[in-house]
Amino acid sequence: MSQVLFISVNDIKQRTGLTANVEEKLVLPEIYTTQDMYILPALGTALYERLLAGIVANNLNANEQKLIDTYITPALVFYVMAELPMGLSYQFYNKGVIRKSDANATEPSAQELIEVSDKYRSRAEFYKDRLVRYLKEESGKNTYPQYNTPGDRYDTVIPDRNAYRASMWLGGSGMCCDDLTYEQKYQGNVNFCCGEQR
Repeated sequence: MSQVLFISVNDIKQRTGLTANVEEKLVLPEIYTTQDMYILPALGTALYERLLAGIVANNLNANEQKLIDTYITPALVFYVMAELPMGLSYQFYNKGVIRKSDANATEPSAQELIEVSDKYRSRAEFYKDRLVRYLKEESGKNTYPQYNTPGDRYDTVIPDRNAYRASMWLGGSGMCCDDLTYEQKYQGNVNFCCGEQR
């Protein structure tokens, strides 16, 4: 099933600024990866596998086709675009990793590539949020029964109920610095920790 795709490279080219001359073989690995990393967790194992099997057998029902066309495709397109800047910029060869360049073009900095990636990731999360909200709404109607019963194996992926992911430290590491005041931790040029001034 891992070779079945929800979208094609052409879908990405039609919906984004990806130019027609980008080689398909450079984009396909990113589709495979992003599909597994971002769409599988949104759908859960059972629904994900049912949709892939339906694509292979050409027997998707109208609701499943709507799910793919209206909700999965936009999210996946922009997740792929979020992953592509690094994937297209750096290639692996026998002699090592090489950053490709063109004599007639200027190369963006690594920071600019990150900013482009972040822009597309933001769009992808917007569409994934729509996907997750739609599935939660339909779960009570049993439109997608596999969503409610994702499986019971150890490797089963339970559907995410939240599309956004953010790393945020809220304190509480158990270190002696935890009982310092806000001002002691974050204000001024002096760093207080464990009763010492550094």
